Amino acid sequence: MSPSANSKTEAANADYAPGNFASVFAFATTFSSVLRSDIREPEELEDAIRCVGGSEKLRQFALLLLATASNKPPNARLSEDQWPKLCNELAADSVDILRRLQVPEAVADSIDSFVDHDVAVRVDVLFWLAEAAVASNSFVKKLIDQEVAKYRKPSAATHVKSELVRLQPFAEIARQRYWLFGSKTRQLYLESGSQRGKGRLELLAQTPDEFTAVADELRTQRTHAHKDLADSLVEDVVPFLETQIRKRVRVEKAMQRQALALANVHIYDTRTRKRQRVNYEEDNLSALDF
Repeated sequence: MSPSANSKTEAANADYAPGNFASVFAFATTFSSVLRSDIREPEELEDAIRCVGGSEKLRQFALLLLATASNKPPNARLSEDQWPKLCNELAADSVDILRRLQVPEAVADSIDSFVDHDVAVRVDVLFWLAEAAVASNSFVKKLIDQEVAKYRKPSAATHVKSELVRLQPFAEIARQRYWLFGSKTRQLYLESGSQRGKGRLELLAQTPDEFTAVADELRTQRTHAHKDLADSLVEDVVPFLETQIRKRVRVEKAMQRQALALANVHIYDTRTRKRQRVNYEEDNLSALDF
């Protein structure tokens, strides 16, 4: 199945592996109780990786991932000085993961060296840390075991609690897995089922129009499973996104009104060092001596 037209997203993701980015985001939201990161939306992760407004968020996020991958407790906080030692120790224990990635050895020299690399390397490093955390962190493993235990109970199969973001794919049809990520947004990814591209995620949709286009394409398939997935996208995901868009528009309009109101308030400095509004009423102007 081909992805929907999304030139903006493709252009934005052209300089890093979108599948690795999606995996990092999925880890951050699924195991937020362990990672203790404040990243909740893909856009927030994108801004951090691209150092929008500075590199502080990227540094903090990378240190949190490194602490988790090093099996530190959830409340552990690393200093930047600990980066080289822990990175080198982790690299020795996760050679198999690193073989699949383009991670230069220099990124372990310091967190400054990591930040100085391009976006593609940053994403691969974060992906490496997330994969290592899944493999080695005891707190992450415990959460996974708890979630798996729920799915083993027939009564819990259709009533999953919301402590974790879904660990199961949104749908699985003919060895193709569809993953749905996002809290206030929604992104639909298709996981490759081929042996060569196994584990790679392809972005299919993230706007109402794109989800509708994916649903239309799914309905052309012969199986009921494809049609059920299409119905779920149109009946559940699209209305949710449209509601979020309306909320965002209302907030933006309110901010514009507030900014306009503030711009129309004229102030001047007085000798009392207080900010006061200038009164341009005609009666007051006539009382002034020129």
